[in-house]
Amino acid sequence: MIKKREVTLHRYSSGVSIDYDLPSDQLEFTRLPKEIVEKDAKDRSKHFIIIKARGEDAGFFELDESEDRKKYSDNPKALLLRGFSVNPKFQGRGIATGSIYALPEFMKTEFPGFDEVVLGVNARNLPAQRLYQKAGFKDTGRRIMRTKGEQHVMSLYLNEKE
Repeated sequence: MIKKREVTLHRYSSGVSIDYDLPSDQLEFTRLPKEIVEKDAKDRSKHFIIIKARGEDAGFFELDESEDRKKYSDNPKALLLRGFSVNPKFQGRGIATGSIYALPEFMKTEFPGFDEVVLGVNARNLPAQRLYQKAGFKDTGRRIMRTKGEQHVMSLYLNEKE
């Protein structure tokens, strides 16, 4: 197992290769990092984040400050977390949990103008729901229909307000 403090978050740079495949049961709920980067690379409102574990690139997600976030939160200081995944060779070692625990400190350093992280998690993706809840995300009660089904909107306030 990897300890939470061994998991760090870093902004993506074009020299980083975050190319891995995911099993089909995970691709049902997310896209591959390579696809996300290719699609959103020119959009300055999309921020790619690399999850590192013991110095190795272990996962990926995107923080989105585009207009899409307004579907998930009325807070103008919210960022939308999307495309979260962990490289299968690192799964089951605590990296997903460690990355979510590292998120508040990372946000305070890299995105100080934002005080909330929101996300939509598929109603059928119970492992992801448990992960986010364990790390402090709260179900807002808001529901959004997307192409792959109903999304439960979850929120993490960075300044402990609720």
